[in-house]
Amino acid sequence: MIQISVSKARQKGTIGENEIVALLYEYGLKDAKRTSAGMESHDIWLGDITVEVKYRKRWTLFPWITKLRKVANGNKWVLFAIHGDRRSTVGKTVGRVAVFDADFAAELLMLWRHWNEKDTYL
Repeated sequence: MIQISVSKARQKGTIGENEIVALLYEYGLKDAKRTSAGMESHDIWLGDITVEVKYRKRWTLFPWITKLRKVANGNKWVLFAIHGDRRSTVGKTVGRVAVFDADFAAELLMLWRHWNEKDTYL
């Protein structure tokens, strides 16, 4: 039997991706699924929205966003970032966050406000 060694970074990435897929399922996005390992900056399939997951102790947002914008090719995108050490005080405080393009974030805020307040924002 051949055993394949998987790096700790890849294992952590898989754990983070599975965690975000579970989160998306929890909110009703049942079509979300992990993509193949070779998909650069596109970890989770969610229709035409490019979803990337980073599970790291140190975040370098600008290079990640640059790659993500390129891969998204004009479509909507989201970057989920998970602190790599959630046992630490900082890790517990930071937890999971999502980064969006500002226009997409504003659109989502407007839709949420309309839905939440049941008013005529639309």
